[in-house]
Amino acid sequence: MNNSLSLKKSHITTTVICLLVISSISVGFKLSQVDFTEPPISEDTYAYVLAAFSIINGDFSQPDTKPLGWSIFISPFYLFTDSADLLDYLNISRILSIAISTITIIAMYVLARRFFDEKYSLVASCLFAFEPHLNYNSTLGLTEPIFILAVMGAFYFILNQNTRFIIISLMIAGIAYWIRINGFWVFVTISIIYFLTQKKSRKFLANYGVAVAVFLLVIS
Repeated sequence: MNNSLSLKKSHITTTVICLLVISSISVGFKLSQVDFTEPPISEDTYAYVLAAFSIINGDFSQPDTKPLGWSIFISPFYLFTDSADLLDYLNISRILSIAISTITIIAMYVLARRFFDEKYSLVASCLFAFEPHLNYNSTLGLTEPIFILAVMGAFYFILNQNTRFIIISLMIAGIAYWIRINGFWVFVTISIIYFLTQKKSRKFLANYGVAVAVFLLVIS
């Protein structure tokens, strides 16, 4: 039994080391594509940063095409920065985006373990960590990294056999909607999966009703 426990601990340690190595290499790729002395090329980055300043000043006006989720997230970090240079705030947005994208590598592994064994889950993490488009977008300070993380979180909980986890799943779907409007389709997809997999549960309708109420509360 002791040998089995030691083997399991060694296995976990190896997995953690692999994920740290994958994440470190991915961060290297990301940093190689960003110049913090130059502003990002995307105009959307400026829009999110300026919206964060508005939030700090108590203005939560909703833009027509850009939800406030990302701006709300980055705004507290600006409170710890005292700078007259807009580039500093743009760089904070980019650093946060890179950090979230790196954390999502681990989230990808955890989600993949719902379907595959450890070896293939690590492969899934590698594919996500080294995908050029995702690495490049993570350096722009845009919503894509945190949106992907929210989507992964929503799907992770819906794949749990406990029907009450639909509440957490749709709450995260509501957060995804605040990040991007097309997060609404996360709600639709999660709902379909829930009805297909949990329709035989005695409480599936009651839990779904509570989950929808939470979702509507979040997006309202």
